[in-house]
Amino acid sequence: MNGIRKKNQKTILDATFEESRKLVDESYVEEALKVSSNKQDRNRFWGEVVMILLGTVTLIAYKWASHGSGVNDLLDKKIIWSKSVFNFWIVCNLVLTSLFILYALIGKIRIRKNKFLRDYDFNQKAIIGTGIAFFFMSVSTLSLTASCLHSIIFEFLYIILDTVISYKVIIKLYGEEMAVLYGDAYQNHRVKKASKVADWISKNIIVLGAILFVIKDLFSGLGSISGILVGAFGPLLFMAGWWFILYMYFEKTLRGYYLKKYSEQYRQLYGYSRDEWYGDKVDDWNRMKTIEKHLKLKEEERKEKSKKEVKE
Repeated sequence: MNGIRKKNQKTILDATFEESRKLVDESYVEEALKVSSNKQDRNRFWGEVVMILLGTVTLIAYKWASHGSGVNDLLDKKIIWSKSVFNFWIVCNLVLTSLFILYALIGKIRIRKNKFLRDYDFNQKAIIGTGIAFFFMSVSTLSLTASCLHSIIFEFLYIILDTVISYKVIIKLYGEEMAVLYGDAYQNHRVKKASKVADWISKNIIVLGAILFVIKDLFSGLGSISGILVGAFGPLLFMAGWWFILYMYFEKTLRGYYLKKYSEQYRQLYGYSRDEWYGDKVDDWNRMKTIEKHLKLKEEERKEKSKKEVKE
């Protein structure tokens, strides 16, 4: 039936332990343990806080710039958002920022007894936190873009375009991981159809935007090239930052999910003790020293194995 997933239709989260091993190799497990100390986790938390505050800073900065004495003469002040609209977006940002910081704190508390998951926790926060921050950074430039291009329609065009491209990036990453887990023969027809629709929308939005840009601005003059880039493409450029973060952390987050789902299987597979893996009943400094010795021993074993293979 439509809207109901078939029992035999797997998703990216349904991989078995053996299937997940196509993504979770020994090098990822070692990397996750190397960055699982208390000190590194505290530093990462403050990094998460700074990351989420980028959106707030950008909103306030654009509010000041658009209503201050330094506003560009090129901008159409009739289209610039009012102070009350900017205040609304700032309140929305502060609410989401506060919820994110609370979510990050709860996450730190929940993984105190599962220290091997700290890399997974950070990767999730990187995607969510930068997503919120870059969304508001993009939103903050919408009115300036509309003003620079002398048409409010560009606000709606960029909202649609950012949404479509975000969807396409996620679908592409999803499809790549599905192919790794289940093979290239795996097909999801609904995803394919949705991707085609997204392609059509994105292409036509660009064409429509280009036509409006030529009609409204090339004949009236836009000023400097830097003004064109910042004013005309600000919402797209900021969202591009999140697409890059998503590309960098999507697979690592998925690996962490499988490491959490099959934690005991992976611990036993790669020969780590419960103290090294969970670290909830041992001193953190001693735990990290033990892990360092363990990894050094493994590296020496790999080198010896490699030498034997060369001789043979």
